[in-house]
Amino acid sequence: MAGVPTFRPTLKRVRALIDTGAGGECIDDTQAHTLVLPVADEDWMSSVGGRHWAAIYVARIYIPSLNRLPFQRFTGVKLEEGNQWHRVIMGRKFLRQYRVSYDGGTGAVEIVED
Repeated sequence: MAGVPTFRPTLKRVRALIDTGAGGECIDDTQAHTLVLPVADEDWMSSVGGRHWAAIYVARIYIPSLNRLPFQRFTGVKLEEGNQWHRVIMGRKFLRQYRVSYDGGTGAVEIVED
């Protein structure tokens, strides 16, 4: 349609950790602010650091092996402050939809439809 703007998301590379021990997905609060992610909600969360109040952000993530760009909810955490190398944690809530293969020798991860 003429005159209707087309939304084209800008892709940003963000280091992620695949964590089968994590129940849900998290993003570093500073990273979320840098990406100007909207806060969809707030809630209590529990982690190794204890229970705390956290923002819940919404972002789209690109999964090359699936050629998908789904919306995902991420709980805000302090990864950068904890000197973590990653800025996102992908946990079981997301991973249970797929088959995940991990090559321990190279560290490569493959995510495919189950």
